[in-house]
Amino acid sequence: AGCLCVDNALCTISRFILLDAMLLFFTAMSALSFSGLYKHRLQSFTRVWWGWLFATGVVLGLVASSKWVGFFSVGLVGLYTVWELYDIFGQSRTRIRSYALHWSARIVALVVVLLAIYMLCFRIHFRLLYKSGPGDVPMDSLFQAGLQGTGLANQPMDIAYGSVITLKSAVPGVGLLHSHANTYPDGSKQQQVTGYTHAVQNNNWVVEIMHSQARGNTSETLEFERNGNIVRLVHAGTNRNLHSHAVAAILNFLFFAPFTFGFDYPVEELANRKWLSLWNVY
Repeated sequence: AGCLCVDNALCTISRFILLDAMLLFFTAMSALSFSGLYKHRLQSFTRVWWGWLFATGVVLGLVASSKWVGFFSVGLVGLYTVWELYDIFGQSRTRIRSYALHWSARIVALVVVLLAIYMLCFRIHFRLLYKSGPGDVPMDSLFQAGLQGTGLANQPMDIAYGSVITLKSAVPGVGLLHSHANTYPDGSKQQQVTGYTHAVQNNNWVVEIMHSQARGNTSETLEFERNGNIVRLVHAGTNRNLHSHAVAAILNFLFFAPFTFGFDYPVEELANRKWLSLWNVY
C-alpha cells in the first residue's frame, strides 16, 4: 500500500481529467468491503454483517458508475455470492425462511442499492451538464436538441437544395461526415473523407441537384429535397463532390473508400457521385 501511494504512474494520472484515479480508489474500496463481508460470513444478520453487506453494495455502485470496467468487481462479488448461496443451501441446518432472507438481503444490498446509485450518478450528471458544448457532437441529435444553448432546436426540419447540412453516422462514436484538403497516401489518392467527432467547418456539406436538372429555387420560393431523390453532396470547404467507386478502403478492404473528387462540371455527370436520399421519420 505504501508503494502504491508513491507510484509515479498514479501521480501522473492525477494531473489529467481521467476517471482512472476514481476507478482505482473505488476498486480498492470494493476489495476492502468484500473482504470484510467474507470475514464475517459466519455472522449472518448481525449488525456488523449488515454493515459490510450494504457497504459492499454502495461501493460496487460507485465503481460501476466510475467506468464500465468496474463491472469486473461487480462480477467478482456476484460469483462469490452465488457460491455462498449454493453453500448455504447445502447445509442441513438451513431453513427455507432463513434461506429466503439470505437471498432477499443480497438482492437489496448488492442489486437494488447498486442500481440506485448507478442511476443517481446519471441523474446528477444530467442535472449538472445541461448545456450544449463541443463534447456533445457524438451524442444523438435528439439528445443534443434537448440541451440548453444548442443550435439544433432552431434548425428547419426540411432541406432545400443549396442547404448546408451535416451528416452523422448511425454507428456510435464515428461522428460526423468530414473532409479536408489532405489526400489518401494510397488507393484513390483523392481528398480524404472521414468521420470526425468535433464540430468544425469541414463537417459541412451542400445538398445540390444533378447538373442535368434545373434548381427550382428563386428569391421567393425554395425547392425542397424529397425522399428518393438523387442528389449531389458538395463539401462546403473545398467545393468537391462526394464520390465513391470500386477502390477498397484503407482500414477495411471489404468496403469501398469514399472521397471527394473534382469540382463542378456543368457538362459531364459522373454516376459515382450520385447519392440516393432516404429519409426515416421518427
